[in-house]
Amino acid sequence: MSIRSYEARHRGPNRAIRKPRRLISGLALPTAAAAAVTLGATGAEVATSNQATTGGRQATAGSMQTTAARATQIRDRRDKAAQAEVQALALSRATAAAQAARSAQRKDLAVRALAATHAAKLAARAHGWQMPIKSAPKTSGFGWRWGRLHAGEDFAAPVGTALVAMSTGTVVFAGEQSGFGNLVQIRYWDGTVSYFAHMSRISASTGQRVAPGQIVGQSGNTGHSTGPHLHLEIHPQGGAAVDPLPWLAARNIDS
Repeated sequence: MSIRSYEARHRGPNRAIRKPRRLISGLALPTAAAAAVTLGATGAEVATSNQATTGGRQATAGSMQTTAARATQIRDRRDKAAQAEVQALALSRATAAAQAARSAQRKDLAVRALAATHAAKLAARAHGWQMPIKSAPKTSGFGWRWGRLHAGEDFAAPVGTALVAMSTGTVVFAGEQSGFGNLVQIRYWDGTVSYFAHMSRISASTGQRVAPGQIVGQSGNTGHSTGPHLHLEIHPQGGAAVDPLPWLAARNIDS
């Protein structure tokens, strides 16, 4: 038995054999350096995480600002659209009101014009003149005869022929008067007074308002008369009698 084999079998118990420490690159690091590397890596991860979180918050804040800005723009556009609609509605109402006012004004003017025309026609009719008797021949004119003035124009007519007012006026006398027989005197709107004498019948009364063409009686042969006729006298402003024929002609009355 060799000495090496004996030594191998008779080693001391639990005696460790120290071997020289080797530095194996990439397999083991000293504890402090490893901790530093670990902390550095952890710090980098934390920093990266914080940056990511901060960036996310900033992105979220930016997104919220963008959303708020868009909402504000949308609200502004809606407000402007609503204001434009209100203004358009107000303008439409104002235009409609103006048109209605103009239409009402035109209608009012038309009504006034029609009323004025009607009033003018009524006035013309009321102030128109006409003969008191129709189709009656003249038999004795205005002038002096037998030493006295014949102050009117005589128109021959059968007894009972209708006699009418010459224009708008008021009866100032209706009754019998010596020489004239049955007599009707009418004061017209311009102050002229007409005499209808020798009437057979009187159909009007004193104070009565009469219109042009209204019957006031009938022709006859009463009073100082030589035959049935109408004796017509014209007294401007109620004064002295004038020749009826020129007076009738001046008013376009066909005698």
